Amino acid sequence: MARLRVSRWNATVALFLVAAGFLFAAQLRSREPLRQATDLPSWRRQELAVLVRQQEEARKALETEVQSLIRRKSEYQAGLVEGRSLSQAMSGELAQYRLVLGLVPVHGPGVTVTVTEGAPGQTGVLPTILEAHDLSGLANELWSAGAEAMAVNGIRVLASTGMRQTDSGILLGGVRIDPPYRIEAIGDTAALQATLAIRGGFVEGLRAVGLRVAVQRADRLRLSARAAPDYYRHARPPAAP
Repeated sequence: MARLRVSRWNATVALFLVAAGFLFAAQLRSREPLRQATDLPSWRRQELAVLVRQQEEARKALETEVQSLIRRKSEYQAGLVEGRSLSQAMSGELAQYRLVLGLVPVHGPGVTVTVTEGAPGQTGVLPTILEAHDLSGLANELWSAGAEAMAVNGIRVLASTGMRQTDSGILLGGVRIDPPYRIEAIGDTAALQATLAIRGGFVEGLRAVGLRVAVQRADRLRLSARAAPDYYRHARPPAAP
């Protein structure tokens, strides 16, 4: 009888150990797909890193803007406390807007880009004509490189100034301009020159089609103010209540 009890006890223990081993193995196998599912491919991690960095940069830009607004609010409040009118407190901001809109003359370092049609030494060959989209593309290259102010053939322009091709030539904001075309851009001289000197860039493309493009560094450029815009001839703001 004792041997029968021991035999049953051993069988029970063995059965328990087998069941425990089976459950342990099943648990390990169930974790494996989950671990594999949580492993992201390297390209996906890089994309997520780029998104995180972009969001971080956007957050910093918003924080900077918030700080600027808080500082401006403090200046307005200080102006009111000191007895100054709101219009006096905003005069500095108005001057900044006039600068951005090109309504005041400016000076500073930058570059001068002169584009001449045709190529030297090619007699009997029709010169290459610079078109409006080429001139606009060259101006956009300078804007993207950080130009803060610009003039084309002495006419102050903004990033939104239109350039249109017509049968008689290029119209710049409604004014016809003739070659050679001279762009003066104020900004970080090194950055402007580096952008224009990129191999395979916009300037190299213009030269490849037969246009002569000369880029010169300028320690001090003077740009005149642009005429006050008269776009809104019919639209008017609503009357104050």
